[in-house]
Amino acid sequence: MNYYLMFEKFESGEGTFTVKSPWNNVLQYYQPQIKLLKNRPTVYLNTQYNEKGMSDFLKIPMGMLASKKVQQIFFDKGFSGVQFLPVDVKNDVIVTDFAFMNVTAHYDLLDPAASEAEGFSKTLGGYTGVLEEMLDLAKFESTNIEHDCFTLSTYKDPYYVSEKVKDALEDAGITGIEFIPMEFS
Repeated sequence: MNYYLMFEKFESGEGTFTVKSPWNNVLQYYQPQIKLLKNRPTVYLNTQYNEKGMSDFLKIPMGMLASKKVQQIFFDKGFSGVQFLPVDVKNDVIVTDFAFMNVTAHYDLLDPAASEAEGFSKTLGGYTGVLEEMLDLAKFESTNIEHDCFTLSTYKDPYYVSEKVKDALEDAGITGIEFIPMEFS
């Protein structure tokens, strides 16, 4: 099975969004866990820019928000490794059909030396930055990846998806993302 980095792609006129306290601490996936929220978090359009457009994947500082169309694809296809947490998106109006992608699956695949990883944080459970994300081929080949969507256990920023997810999202014409094949050291 091939896997791909699901990378954010800004569409023409697309805005950027931010999460304010206390939700900025809740909408994170440092530890792989299911979350249960009593209230819906609110995500806000960054007003310092003129762009207000919305793609199928909205970008926030730590993660992505998936449209109802993306969520439906994941549900219909039974893709695993992610939990969708409903959020309200405050643009000119409040939009209620987006959800935070809470990744619940993590695998130890990063090659820290080849990636020039730095700033290992016990709080985050991983590195705070990498120069170029490179995966360890031996770790990859010896790991039983059981999920369609996951992050790396020692570098949480990227989302990785299976080829099945990539194909389903591309076939549906999903906007706001692109796919980059895994890179090995």
